[in-house]
Amino acid sequence: MRMFFLSRRMDALVRAYTRLGRFSGAVLVARGGRRLFARGYGHADHEHAVPNTPRTAFRIGSQTKTFTAIAILRLREKGRLRLTDPIGHHLPGYPHGDAITLHHLLTNTSGIPDYVTTDGFTRAMGTPRTRAALIAGFKDRPLLFEPGARMSYSNSGWVLLGEVIERSSGLTYGAYLRRQVFEPLAMERSGLTGDPAAGHALGYMASDGRLTRTPRVHSSSQDAAGALHSTAKDLLRWNRGLPRLLRPESLAELVKPHTAADGTGYGCAVRGDRVESAGGAIGFVSVSAHYRRDDLFVTVLSNIENAAFAEIEAGLAAVARGEPYELPGRRVFVTVDPVVLDRYTGRYTMRYMGRTSTMDVTRDGDQLMVEVQGLVRTELRPMSETRFYARMKGEVELDFLATGEVALNWAGQDVTARPVT
Repeated sequence: MRMFFLSRRMDALVRAYTRLGRFSGAVLVARGGRRLFARGYGHADHEHAVPNTPRTAFRIGSQTKTFTAIAILRLREKGRLRLTDPIGHHLPGYPHGDAITLHHLLTNTSGIPDYVTTDGFTRAMGTPRTRAALIAGFKDRPLLFEPGARMSYSNSGWVLLGEVIERSSGLTYGAYLRRQVFEPLAMERSGLTGDPAAGHALGYMASDGRLTRTPRVHSSSQDAAGALHSTAKDLLRWNRGLPRLLRPESLAELVKPHTAADGTGYGCAVRGDRVESAGGAIGFVSVSAHYRRDDLFVTVLSNIENAAFAEIEAGLAAVARGEPYELPGRRVFVTVDPVVLDRYTGRYTMRYMGRTSTMDVTRDGDQLMVEVQGLVRTELRPMSETRFYARMKGEVELDFLATGEVALNWAGQDVTARPVT
C-alpha cells in the first residue's frame, strides 16, 4: 500500500512539470535495487508522437565522464596505467606532458582550458571531427594555472582521457566501454550517440508550451567528455553493478571528493557527499543521484534542454524519503520598458566549478538576449523588471542586482555573474 501511494505522489509531481511544458523524458527511483517508480513522460519524437519510456535512450552529456573515469580505473586495475602517470607517458609530445598527470585530468585540476567555452564551438558542434582535430584545437593554448594548483572544469581533459583509453587498451573508446562496462552490466541500450535511431529521443527547447528542435550536435564534438547515450533502466543497472566493475579501492577513488571549487566537492566526475552525476548536451539534460545513507537512487533524463530536471530529481528524492516537497507553478512573464533593458546589456563573467565563462547580454528590439560561452544564444524573458528567465541547460532564473551583478539560479545551483568593466 505504501508503494502505491509513493508511486502516485511521484507521478503527480512529474505530471505537474510535464503539463507546464517543463519536462519531457523518463524518470526512475529505486531503493536498494528495488524499483519504486519508473515512467516516461512526453515524447521522444514530438513530430511523430513517439512516447518516452524508461527504455528510451537519451544523450546523457557529462554523465559520460563518469564512465570515462570507470574505464581509466579498470585499466589501472589491469596494470595498464597509474593515475600518477604523466600524460606525456601515454601521449608523447603533449605540451606540459611531464607535469600533467592522469589524476589531474580526472579531477579537472590540469589547468588545460576547456575547448567547449572557446569562441566558435557552437558553430562547429554539428560538424564531424576527429579526436586529433579536437585536441589540436586546445593543446597549444596556455595553461590557466599550474597543474594541481586548483580546479577548473575542463572537457578538454576528458577528451585526452579518451585517447589514453584507446592507446592503453588497443580498442576504440566505444568498444572498450561496451566490452568492459555495458555488456557486463547488461546495459543493452547504452553506447556512443550517433545519428538518431529507433528508440532514441530527439532534443528540443521549450517555450510557452511549444517545442522546437535544437541544433544537431555531432557526437564527435563531445567524445569521451559527453557523447554517450543511455536509458533510465540502464542507469539503474550501472548504479547497482558498480561494485562488480570496480574493486573497493577503485570505487572509493571514483566517489570521494578529490578537490573542491565554489563550495562543491568533486571526485572523478562525481560531485559531493550525495553522489551525483549530471549532464547536459544541446537538447538534453540529465542527472543520476545516489543517496548513500538510505541507498536511494534517482535518475531523470530529459529531451528538453531547459527542463526542470534538477528540481524533479530533488522532488522525487523528497517523496521517497518522506520529506516536504512542492508542486511546480506556472511562470508569468511581463513587459519591461526598453530603457530598463538597456541597463542590463554588456558582458559579464561568472565562475562555476572553477571554470570562468563569459555571458553576453544584448538587446534585440524590445527583448534581451543572452549568450553564454558554449551555449546557443537565447532570449531572456522578464518575470519582473529585475528577474528574468532563460532557456539554457536546465531552468535558469537571473536577478539583475542594484550592484550591477547578476545572481543566477541555474538548475538549483547559485552562481554570480559580474560585469566586465
